[in-house]
Amino acid sequence: MKKTTMTVLAVAAFLSCNQLFAQQKKHFISAGFNVYNQKYESESGNGNTRKSSSTNFDISPAYGYYFRERWAVGIQGFYGNQGSKPADEPERKGRNWGVGPFVRYEQPIWGKYLSVYTDGLLMAAFAKTDSYMSGGNYYNERKTSAYSLSVIPGLLFHLTPSFSLTANLGSAFSATRKTDKVEGSGSKGTDTNVGLFKNFGLNNVSFGINFHF
Repeated sequence: MKKTTMTVLAVAAFLSCNQLFAQQKKHFISAGFNVYNQKYESESGNGNTRKSSSTNFDISPAYGYYFRERWAVGIQGFYGNQGSKPADEPERKGRNWGVGPFVRYEQPIWGKYLSVYTDGLLMAAFAKTDSYMSGGNYYNERKTSAYSLSVIPGLLFHLTPSFSLTANLGSAFSATRKTDKVEGSGSKGTDTNVGLFKNFGLNNVSFGINFHF
């Protein structure tokens, strides 16, 4: 009797998980959003308070195609604005953009409603940062190019067969090769960074919406 019950439950769970793919549409377009603001205060040795702040906004449009039930490939872009005011330093304003292919694996965990996914993303990104002295006088311009591989886990909430929501906390693994150049100074630097969970956390939380067709 117990074996029969367990078998029935296992079959029901399998069928429930596959309800999603029974009605799955092959194509999707999506847009992810990230907005983050942070302020800092610190005290110097003479008792003065030093204040600094940073604000970031990013949007990441993407197109994907399910070539198998749980597997999709696609291309993702992004555009972002950043602003920061370090204590006792020039104000900084930056813009960055990039594009790259991705592959996605999706696994239902609650019937047709909820799935976990993992994206493997290759990205070429470029940024320009301007620093200003107080009063708006031009200070310098920094250009950055970067090439990266990221593994990004997340959640998919399927509202209808045509619409779903996504959420993630950034990359669980990343490998980046970055080059910085300060205009007019001849200064140029290259940096390679590889690590686990370095870009993972609440400051990298991203929400998005998918349209399936």
